Amino acid sequence: MASTLLLAAALCAALCGTGRLTETVRVSPSPSSDFERAVLYFSGASCLEDLAQDELERYQSLAEHPTDLNLAGKAKLLSTGLFSQYQAASLIDYRSRSGDILSFSELGLIDGFSPELADALKSFVVLRTDSAPGKRRSMRLDQSLTLGGALRSGMQYNTRLKYAAELGERAEFRWTSRTTYSEPEFTPGTFSAAYYGRRVLAKAIIGHFSARFGQGLALWSGFSMSGYSSAASFRKNASGISATGSAAPELLGAAAEWDLGRFSLTTAYSFTGRRIIGNLSWSSKTLTLGATATESAASFDWRLSFPDIGVFGELCSDYSGRLRGVGGLIWIPEYGRKFALQARWHDAAYKEYSGIALGWETFNMVCTADAAYRLDKRQAQYKTLVLLKPELKFGGFILAPKLRWSGRLRPSEEFPLRNDLRADLEGSWRGWTAAGRFNALWCENFGWLWYAQAGRKTNSFTLSLRGGIFRIDNWNDRIYVYQQDAPGNFNVPAFYGRGWNLSLYAAVHLGRHHSIWLRLDCVQYPWNLTPKQGRLECRLQYRWRS
Repeated sequence: MASTLLLAAALCAALCGTGRLTETVRVSPSPSSDFERAVLYFSGASCLEDLAQDELERYQSLAEHPTDLNLAGKAKLLSTGLFSQYQAASLIDYRSRSGDILSFSELGLIDGFSPELADALKSFVVLRTDSAPGKRRSMRLDQSLTLGGALRSGMQYNTRLKYAAELGERAEFRWTSRTTYSEPEFTPGTFSAAYYGRRVLAKAIIGHFSARFGQGLALWSGFSMSGYSSAASFRKNASGISATGSAAPELLGAAAEWDLGRFSLTTAYSFTGRRIIGNLSWSSKTLTLGATATESAASFDWRLSFPDIGVFGELCSDYSGRLRGVGGLIWIPEYGRKFALQARWHDAAYKEYSGIALGWETFNMVCTADAAYRLDKRQAQYKTLVLLKPELKFGGFILAPKLRWSGRLRPSEEFPLRNDLRADLEGSWRGWTAAGRFNALWCENFGWLWYAQAGRKTNSFTLSLRGGIFRIDNWNDRIYVYQQDAPGNFNVPAFYGRGWNLSLYAAVHLGRHHSIWLRLDCVQYPWNLTPKQGRLECRLQYRWRS
């Protein structure tokens, strides 16, 4: 495996060209504060540790293959999951009347958008203006090939291959295959091919795909937020059917979406699980209604959107008559302030918590509270979160402290109370970056973790070094920490025991076409109560882009 990794690095060096670039270079999204903030904005999570691997990979894929807002049709916009029906319709209407959008400042002024939303979209979209308004642009083929692998102490290894191609905003193809430490044998992998039309056939997908409708009661494939960390987390943004580059997708088959004016009809069949999927939606400027049916359940959902308030909900029943429902609102009394409310109820057969949640959010603060009860276990649960996130600027120096406290009370459990207190400090100045965290957790006992990080980031390379210590004696007190890694790799280890860790992350972008990522990890347990084997790991990834 080591020779394979070295070969990838050599191949990268051999392919490097010296030709002059004739266009703006958009490098692959090495984890950065802007990208992370954008992911948290759209996902509704308070930190990246709240997300699952396939969800973060979805956002990384959107960043690696940004959507051209001056070219994408409604079906393509909705499939990203970044826009509501109203926002997509408003954007297309604006383009038809005013031509290309020339800046993100202009985007923030479009009906249904805001400067805050436009700033978050910078990580996932582009605004190309290489043709006159109304002129049909030629379709450009963009391709990328990724080769990666990791080697861990004990001669364990894994590998990853990924190919993606896009034909303008009209078609895309994705193929992914990987091995893991526990399953080292190669498999055919997953593939997904999609076509985006402009007339009756809005979208067609063959292969693996994801399907997300309404508020997720009847069907929502992949990751779904289980807590309430911001106003955005109270409401889901359905993407309908979409192509996926995930290595572990849920659905495999064929799907199509038909544009019938204000109506949209989606039909799909998945061989995995023998799933039959149908959705019919109707949308106007302020109201979206939808009906979803699968082989096991049916639902009706709604979304009412006004400039300063949005109302949403979904009612669902399986074919045995067991009901569930969710409803709520997001109110924006003034720019920069949001109030969120959600109520939900699930029949005992669904084994989920029913309850009510409240949230208040400003630019610098988030507060949420959730009271719930699980009918099948007769178990109550109370959760709260407070996040303070001011940002201070002194000329070119930016300082971003964060204080996050989350609490959970389950009176019927052996260890009913769990408190997680986290203090972060990030700073940057002319490309130099520094960050630190202290995390304390009380559950079965008391555990804590501390790390410091420093580095340098430019358009062509990123380098950072992180070191820390931890003291966590019980598995119930484990602490998860997100760590920088190459796109397509999700690295959130659980720290447990007494020891130290040291890591090095490097990314180099050689023009537009070639990128290399390297990560070195070392975790040791010299102060552990019982002897525990440390871990060394090396990850290397190379990407070619056309």
